[in-house]
Amino acid sequence: MSEFTVTRSLKDPRERVWQVLTQPSHFEGWLPAKSGTAVLDVRTGGSWQATVISSEGEEIALTGRYDEVSEPDRLVMTVPGDVVTAITLTSAPNDSTRIAYTFDIDESMQTMVTESVDDVLGRVSTVLAGIG
Repeated sequence: MSEFTVTRSLKDPRERVWQVLTQPSHFEGWLPAKSGTAVLDVRTGGSWQATVISSEGEEIALTGRYDEVSEPDRLVMTVPGDVVTAITLTSAPNDSTRIAYTFDIDESMQTMVTESVDDVLGRVSTVLAGIG
């Protein structure tokens, strides 16, 4: 296992990106989760839960925890599979945000994780465009 970071840029200010990552209605949009199922206790030691619908229509309950919360620039949380993900938000020029996802994973997982982060950030960008 080794630390692996995926860094991307988003066209929105850091505070708005933070809201999308930490408010239930926005969280449901990028997870993507069934409307009304996200319950977030965004604090160090808190937890999150939401229900997603599989491609076969099956409801799947997901849960995780927040190991560190430092608004508006750092979230350390677990994602399904109990994988710890550190998300760091940095203000960038032109009111944009640099977002970095850091994982402790095997090298063999890096391509899959990069694709997963890009998929999530595509949905985050869609949610951000909807509230812009």
